[in-house]
Formats: sequence, C-alpha cells, structure tokens
Amino acid sequence: MFNNIDEVYSWLFNQKKLAKRENLDRISKCIDMLGIKTDYKIIHIAGTNGKGSTASYIKSILQNTGKHIGFFVSPYVVCFNERIQINDRYISNAEIMHYCNKLYNFSNEYYKEFNDVIPFFELTFLMALLYFMDRNIDIAVIECGVGGLLDATNVLKTDLAIITNIGYDHMNTLGNSLEEIASHKLGIAKKGMTCLTACDEGIRGYFEGYQKDNNINMIYINDYVSDIVLNDYTEFKYKGESYKASLIASYQAFNASLAVEAAKIIDPNIPNELINYGLMNAKWPGRMETISNNPRVILDGAHNIHGINALVNSIKAINISKRVKVIFSALNDKAFDKMLSILDNISDKYYFTSIMDLRATDPNEFTKYTQKECEIIYDIEECLRTAINDTKEDELLLVTGSLHFISLMRDIYFNKIKEK
Repeated sequence: MFNNIDEVYSWLFNQKKLAKRENLDRISKCIDMLGIKTDYKIIHIAGTNGKGSTASYIKSILQNTGKHIGFFVSPYVVCFNERIQINDRYISNAEIMHYCNKLYNFSNEYYKEFNDVIPFFELTFLMALLYFMDRNIDIAVIECGVGGLLDATNVLKTDLAIITNIGYDHMNTLGNSLEEIASHKLGIAKKGMTCLTACDEGIRGYFEGYQKDNNINMIYINDYVSDIVLNDYTEFKYKGESYKASLIASYQAFNASLAVEAAKIIDPNIPNELINYGLMNAKWPGRMETISNNPRVILDGAHNIHGINALVNSIKAINISKRVKVIFSALNDKAFDKMLSILDNISDKYYFTSIMDLRATDPNEFTKYTQKECEIIYDIEECLRTAINDTKEDELLLVTGSLHFISLMRDIYFNKIKEK
C-alpha cells in the first residue's frame, strides 16, 4: 500500500513495457478484468500538434451545458494531476493514491497470470477510466498518447474522432512519411463514424482515400475557417460565424474550430453564446502562454518541425518590429537542426541550455545549426534568469523546444523567479 504521493510516482513512472505494443489485447483485458464501463459519450483526439488545445476548448465549451466532462490528456505541463480532470478540477493526490493502490495490486496479479507488465501510460489511462466511471461523467474527451491505431486509448468505442493535423514526429514509432504517420492517426476513425480534421492540403488526398474506403463522414474544417486576427485573443470566423478564443496563435483558430464543430455534433442545440464563452475561458498552459509582460516572455511547447513552423508564424503575427530572443533546448531524438533553421526566421539571439534527461542534447550541438548570436548556459534556472535580465522592455523572449522543457521553465519562473 502506498502511503504518500512520492511512493506512487516512484512506482508508476517505473512501469516500463517489456516489448513494443503490437495490438490492444493487454489494455482490453485489463478493462474487462477491472469491470470498467464507459457508459458515456467519448470524443477521441489524435494529431501531431494541437490535441491538448483542442481538447481543452471542447471541455470548456461542453461543461458550460451543465455536463460533467472527463478529460484525459498527456503529457502534463503544470503537474501530473493535469492528465486527469473532470471539468476544471484536477484529480487529487488522495484520489491518485486510492486508484494506484488498487492498480498496484491488480498489476501484480496481471503479471503473475500473463507474465507481462502494464506500463505507465496504460496504468494512467486505466486510472482515468476508473475515476470517470466512479464519478458518473456524461462525456469524456480523450487524447491519444502517440499515434492512434495502436494507442491504448483506441480500445474505446467512441462517438466522434478528431485528427488535428499531420506532421513529422515520433517517426521511430509511426514511420518516416506523412502517409505512414497519417495511417496511424486515422486508426481512431472507425468505419462509418464521423471524423473532424484540420489536416494540411498536402495530406488531404490520403485522408480522402481513407474516407472513401471506410465510409467515414470526414469534415475538413480548414474549408470553413477565415478572417483570423490576433489581438489579446484569437479572433476568427468558422462557417461565417464569428468566434474568439483565449489562446493566442494563428493555429488556434483551427483548433478552436474543431472544438466548435465537435460541440455542435455532441449537442446540436448548444447556443453560440455558450460556445464563445467556453472558447474564451479555455486554459492550456505552455501553448503560446505569456508568463510575463515586462519583459514579455512567451512559453510554447513546440517540439517538432510542424509545431515550430506554426509557432514562428504566430510570433510573426503578434510581434511588430520587436527583437526576439529564444531560450531553446531539445532532446537528441528530435530534428533540432531543422527546428533551429525555422526559428532563425525570428530569432536575433539564442540561449541554449540542457535538462537532466538521458536523451538531453549538449547545448554546444545546437550552435552548429545557426549563425545567430548564441549563449550557452547549462543550468536552466540560471539560463532563464539571465535571459530575462538581458531582455529589454521592447524585446520578446521566447522559450521553446519541448513540452517537458517548458514545463520545467514554467515551474522555475513561478516558484523561484517571479516576485511573490
């Protein structure tokens, strides 16, 4: 039995899968053995980028209708509890301990019977499903971990599929072409169901082929998004109606439009006033998040080429004639050479740093891929302090490279740097 949350995390984070997942048999057996029932509507979200933002918009809209909305996302930025929510309430440490005590005993029994380990992600997903069942939710918004077809979350019978976009990421798992990656993401769109997507035009033909072969009602929301304007929010039109979203970035118009369409499918009678209220009250830390205004410091968890391209376009849209400084770090399995090439379009100076991770990249490696001014500061707290102190009022400081990295930076800023 676990007596404190540190013991829980020590066990949970160390549950590693013994082999690459080839099917969904294990998670299916676990759900059956635990007696888990999913007697609620389920919205399932896959995509290279934008899954969390889209999920957050949907939750924010639908909870305004008086429904209890379960929310499962990964990874987290603020704390582990962020992964599992009902409406705006994170699962508590006490609840995590309760379910992990149950899952600890179950996982030991499962190992004895099948000689197989239930890994971290699947345990976390099972925790969410147990929590949602006990709390009798009305609707679940479920984000895929990686891919879609063989993601543990794809074991569920869902009511609506959403595929935000397709870009190059997790190639070691999903493949090296956009078509291969798309085939995994499209795995959540089952025969005969409705799927919403904001996929780029370059991959649309592949989607249309899948749509035809599987009798999918595919809605391409990009056809209906227009008049995007960035102010203190993202203003746009979807199907001729005007909306405003709280998260500021050009791509947020597409994430928010996916949420608008999803909400109207789940609740056809929902009024636009509630949709707009939900969009403007959605919160998703670490995505074009301004944590300081003097100097302006923006955190964004872009961690692949597709995400960095979207980030750069958004910074260009909101940043008028300001000098931009960038704090950057990325893991060694990412295409950081191409990421830096794209960031060079807005960056005037880099601060390169590193994190404590087996896949961390030595900051000196980053300097090989840019001709811009660089400063290497290994300690991430010192790096953030130095960069903030060096950034003038008329300059902008951007922190990016990975979600884990900006999560650490966010924690340092709010707990060690920001004046209390």
